[in-house]
Amino acid sequence: MTLGENLHNAFDVVFKTMQSIEKLILKLQNEIDDECYYKPTERFLRYGSEKDYRGWVNWSFILLYQRKADGDIMGNGWINAPVYAVEINVDPENTTEPIIYIARYNFGDTSTWASGVSPASHNIFYNPLHAQYYFVEKKLDDSTTIIMYKDGLPDKVKSAFWNLKYVYRKELKLANINAGNYKAQIFSAIEDLSKLK
Repeated sequence: MTLGENLHNAFDVVFKTMQSIEKLILKLQNEIDDECYYKPTERFLRYGSEKDYRGWVNWSFILLYQRKADGDIMGNGWINAPVYAVEINVDPENTTEPIIYIARYNFGDTSTWASGVSPASHNIFYNPLHAQYYFVEKKLDDSTTIIMYKDGLPDKVKSAFWNLKYVYRKELKLANINAGNYKAQIFSAIEDLSKLK
């Protein structure tokens, strides 16, 4: 095989992977239990940049949810309660294999937030989820991690992350998720995280 054929085959694998991720995203967006969960945005969050080659390919897809049992939907389109994220991550710099992260973000009061969220707000959820820059993580048990700010950060950093308090995180291997088990695996993880104090 020539170098050109190898490159073509590599992109073919990437596109087929993206096609599979698209199917999972569509299921997570369209087949949720509307009695239990609310989506504050229909779009998934993603990193994009024209200046950075890593922004040319989507490698992190973050979907947001809230639990209807946690309160009523306010005029700004949010429930004044934790926000749950499901991230499909295929970034080889972060993981040894593709992972689905399920996280509970405790922001405190969301009543003053604007409605909706831009896909460009990806880093608001991504950086804490991966304990990058201003964050540190601590294992609570075999499957759950808590992520908090590093000590001594100024309030302006916290306000840049919408006054986030802390994050609970679980992870699942993407290879273990299929059309028959994705709801049970992902949404039971959200329910597990909802019980943590």
